[in-house]
Amino acid sequence: MMPPITAVREQSGFFPLALLLAGIQLLAFSDRFLLTVVAHPLKLALDLTDAQLGFLQGSAFVLLHALGMPFWGRIADRGHRRALLVGGIVLWTAAGIAFAFAGSFALMVAARMLLGLGQAVVAPAALSLLAYRLPPGHLGRALSWLTASASLGRSLALLAGGAVLGLLTATGGLHLPGAGQLPPWRALLVMSCLPNLLALAAALCIAEPPARKRAAAPDQTKLRDGRAWAWMGRNRAVYLALFGATSCAVLVPQSLAAWAPTFYVRVHGLTPAESGVRLGLLSLLIAPLGHLVGGRLLDRARATDRRVAAARMLTAGLLLVPPCIAVLTLAPTLPLSLVGFGALAATLGLTSPASLACLQFLTPASMRGFVSAVFIAGVALMAIGVGPFLVGILNDRVFGQEGVGSTMLVVFVAVALLGAAFAHALNRSIRAQRRPAISAAGLGRLGSP
Repeated sequence: MMPPITAVREQSGFFPLALLLAGIQLLAFSDRFLLTVVAHPLKLALDLTDAQLGFLQGSAFVLLHALGMPFWGRIADRGHRRALLVGGIVLWTAAGIAFAFAGSFALMVAARMLLGLGQAVVAPAALSLLAYRLPPGHLGRALSWLTASASLGRSLALLAGGAVLGLLTATGGLHLPGAGQLPPWRALLVMSCLPNLLALAAALCIAEPPARKRAAAPDQTKLRDGRAWAWMGRNRAVYLALFGATSCAVLVPQSLAAWAPTFYVRVHGLTPAESGVRLGLLSLLIAPLGHLVGGRLLDRARATDRRVAAARMLTAGLLLVPPCIAVLTLAPTLPLSLVGFGALAATLGLTSPASLACLQFLTPASMRGFVSAVFIAGVALMAIGVGPFLVGILNDRVFGQEGVGSTMLVVFVAVALLGAAFAHALNRSIRAQRRPAISAAGLGRLGSP
């Protein structure tokens, strides 16, 4: 096992810590989105509606995910980040196995809820570690690695999941001692839990930053949380605008990942395995570019301009969504539709590092774990909880199952334009401040304890 990383900033820059956290994030998102690959056979096996399928993919996952994140954020601020990551990985792995063997919709909902609770530890622990360790000139790139790994996790779920599902379908599934013969989609879900051992090893390689003098007492914790809420209240115009823009920016890729494989099965006649492999390969090659370019651009901006640069990047990314989704859903041929998918994946990559970096630039270092957890939890409830389920409801009641492309087009265009309006308001609010919120809080030392 690798030795603990104890002096990341001083010895090796941000690379070791950022890589390990990115690896954990990648496997978390791969587990989360593998359901999209098996959505079609699962729907047939359990006789689910599209609304139930969308609920499993989004709403069921996000409820405990969002409720647990502020609690995990408090623990991260106290300096227990590695223990959080280890416990979260164990919990979400157990939930993934439970989902694979669940025989009813209710049991699957319960397993997805536990999966969400376990994965809720990743964001507050990772953001707290990165903001603590890294100087301002590296934070944008580190966050872009984190968000790119989320995109790569979705790609891995589609690409590797589709390929393995194809092999399992050809061989008739998998015989597991004690469980008998598993159908291909259940076998894939079980096998997907094995790589989590790598995530566990990565978490154990991360050492905590130097501890503060003493842990906060319960009343001190309440006081610190109160200061965080007061800080957000004083700067509510900026935080609310960022929240609106980020929610819209997250809803689109979450819903795209949930329903794009099904779209290509129903509209273009691909099998679930073929759809997963093609979309996964395309995402793997293209999607990370937007994340990495966005992070690089943020780091190249002057310190006083980073929040403005993040707001502009959010606006640009959201305004590019409508033409991309139009090509994806309206193209008469599969190759042209895949071009639209690739363009949309790259475009959405610009928004993720911009929103996360802007949040860190706005928030004092001592509050980042809690504020990030509250913010991301709210975004998750709005975006993950609503997006996939909304598409499923509209499929069932308005456009029909074969009209999933029309549903995606209507939802994505409306959400993107709303998000661009919020991002524009964010830019105006930042510029209207007489002095940057960072300076007002003494945050010239971004990443300081």
